Amino acid sequence: MFNRKVKKVVYSVMALTLMAGGLLATERKTDAAPIPETVTYSALSSFGASQGIGNWFNMKKTGTVYSYLGTYDATTPAKWKEASGYPYVRDSFFHPETTNDAVKKWVAPQAGNVTITGNVLKVNASSNGVIAKIFKNTTQLWSATVTSAADATPSGVSNIHVEAGDALYFVINANGDMNFDETNWSPVVTMTTAIKIEAESYDSMSGVSAAATTDTGGGQQVGSFDTNDYLVYNNVNLSGGYKTLEARVADTATGGKFEVRLDSLTGPVISTFTVANTDGWNNFETQSWPITGSATGTHNLYVKGVVGAGIANINWFRLTNNNTRGATVPFTTYEAESGTLGGGATTNNDATVKKEASSGKSYVHLDATNESVQWTNVRDANRMIVRYSIPQNSSGTLALYVNGVKRQDLSLTSTFNYDTAPGNSYVRSFDDKDFAIDINAGDTIMLKKDSGNSLAWYGIDLIDLETAAAPIALPANAISVKSSPYNAVGNGVADDTAAIQSAVNAAASLGKNVYFPPGTYNQSDKITVPSGVSVYGAGIWYSHLHSTVTNNVWGGEVGFTLNNNTTISDLRISSVDTQRDSHYGIAILSNAGTGSNNVLQNLWAEHMGCLEGWTDWKNSTIQNVRLYNTYFDGIHWGDDGNSGNVAQNNFMRGLGDDGVAQVNLMNFANVAQNNVAQFNTIIASYWGRGMSDVGGNSLTYRDNYIDSTYLAGMIITTEPVEPTKPSYTISGLKFQRNTINKAGHTGHNHASIQFWLDVNPMQNVRVELNTITNGETEGIHIDNTSYGDSGGRTQFNFNVASGNALSNYTNANSLVVPVLNGNTGF
Repeated sequence: MFNRKVKKVVYSVMALTLMAGGLLATERKTDAAPIPETVTYSALSSFGASQGIGNWFNMKKTGTVYSYLGTYDATTPAKWKEASGYPYVRDSFFHPETTNDAVKKWVAPQAGNVTITGNVLKVNASSNGVIAKIFKNTTQLWSATVTSAADATPSGVSNIHVEAGDALYFVINANGDMNFDETNWSPVVTMTTAIKIEAESYDSMSGVSAAATTDTGGGQQVGSFDTNDYLVYNNVNLSGGYKTLEARVADTATGGKFEVRLDSLTGPVISTFTVANTDGWNNFETQSWPITGSATGTHNLYVKGVVGAGIANINWFRLTNNNTRGATVPFTTYEAESGTLGGGATTNNDATVKKEASSGKSYVHLDATNESVQWTNVRDANRMIVRYSIPQNSSGTLALYVNGVKRQDLSLTSTFNYDTAPGNSYVRSFDDKDFAIDINAGDTIMLKKDSGNSLAWYGIDLIDLETAAAPIALPANAISVKSSPYNAVGNGVADDTAAIQSAVNAAASLGKNVYFPPGTYNQSDKITVPSGVSVYGAGIWYSHLHSTVTNNVWGGEVGFTLNNNTTISDLRISSVDTQRDSHYGIAILSNAGTGSNNVLQNLWAEHMGCLEGWTDWKNSTIQNVRLYNTYFDGIHWGDDGNSGNVAQNNFMRGLGDDGVAQVNLMNFANVAQNNVAQFNTIIASYWGRGMSDVGGNSLTYRDNYIDSTYLAGMIITTEPVEPTKPSYTISGLKFQRNTINKAGHTGHNHASIQFWLDVNPMQNVRVELNTITNGETEGIHIDNTSYGDSGGRTQFNFNVASGNALSNYTNANSLVVPVLNGNTGF
């Protein structure tokens, strides 16, 4: 721990000789400069037989329309070409055709700042030259006519901000005559995703002190950071801009605050950072707050203390393009109600059911010929998801138009739109279906009920657009389930269960892992994975494990049963479950006494009960998973003391119960503890809550985004899940820096954050720095029960509540005596 007062006095004395202009300041403590975190995307090294390797695509341009080259010719030198032979694109060469330009396209897989390098060289002296151009989406960044052997160097193509799905086009035009026009160009895109600044690497400061850090990785930290103290970092290249400021901090109280300003102590504020209690001066956490405005270019950054004495010990700062709250994802969502409605289309025709189950609690209703919803100037994509509703027990088509021209009819079915259990009251109404469809940046997309689209109505909630990269190849030290003697078929018809299990067993005996090449693999029984064997696919758009069986066996026949030390990655997993009651499909279970040190990542799971839950699960990670349209919880930490787990950067939509739940019941001997769920997005849950704590210790939910849940956004409850199975006391919950929007529904008592202590008390719960808005009932409600928080009072610190329909805060329980500090709205 810093001895804050002593250190400050000593360091101030040391700094007396460095006064300037009456302001105490010291020069740089270390010589470490800001460290850019970069990824390089080379067109040359990414060329191959698949489109999308390294996010590069080989195309042609006719007028203003881009399209993919249709043929890969492996004959040396390999090329992508049209059937006529021209235009073509090689690894580092372009050859246009007279009316069709040769194009390489790079699509940003995430937000960041890019710099383009690579000269253009006219190869053949007999050519009359070419015109080289670079576009970002529809905006031209650079152009040059290349008529000599001298290199043409693109200019003005540094520090360009891109969002996920922005496209860079590298275009070679024939300049009127295509003869001898093969042109050498090997563009390289260098993306800076973040900048890291070591706190002690300041160029000047006032009032702070530096010392060795106890944080992971060692080095130094800055402390003794009080109101009006400051740190200055010169010449920080903000490039095209960043979204989020991360700081690695430690402190013992919530509410200390600092600002980041540009170029002076009174310059524009680009971030205001309120520090959350980390439970110790040597207990470091990474905390995040948004960067506001449009700070670009190179600036001196002033980090100034504005509230508090001993605001924090700081190890480093990091500027990123990750989302500040919720998951950072590679797709872009376009809400239907934000589109342009045509032909008499309306919103929210069914306000009590479909509206409450939709994202944003609003959808577009098409029930007459020529009604439509349209989105303009969209991003690049080769995959589209439509979230829709149609009448129960029906199937039909809906027309897709691109730039005013009908592209195709989309086939839709209601199989998974509704819970099929007789007499159920669930408001489940929507399903998500994906389509392979080529969309260029700047296009206009329209969904329209044409005369041939015969269903009575269509409810359109949203579309997602994404550019899928090339399939992932066979990893080293892995065997393919399609290889002999395993011989999985992967055609979506054959039952591949035995072949897959045989491959997994062989991998265990050989010390190898397992790979699913592109294909759809039907399973009729769960696959058991021995400890130490990992399972990889070619990516969620290519490798699909599909259960064809629905039953009332616990866990169902979908997915895997794990032991220890396994990674499941880059697969799509689905089932045929159509109801919650008596159908128990869970994609990931573990054998009793195992479930440790496993990783689930880069998965897509849908149409089942749950991704992972009601099973032994410890010290394991679930990350970068997309979870759609389940029938109960997404991730469920329950049963015998699930502990030490992390769920991060997962995206969940249309779930039938809690997105992330810790449910710790007293019929099990062990208490759950130290589980963390962070940076998850949970949207449009049609039952249950966004997140829940139902007993257990030291649960942390932070930096999550929860929107449009049918019930509470977050519930803190001790409840009798079953009459003989009450939940443990809640102890040490931290609910910090989460956003809850549009939770609950009219006529129900669930607030955005609901407390119900029915069978046991809670203690030392901290609800801090959250934003709670637009709830359909209350922002926060503490129910009147016979249990309270006398063992450790609940803290509500620096939350913001606004726009909640009935009230922002109600405490109906005299046994809960919370401490309220610095909140806005209550």
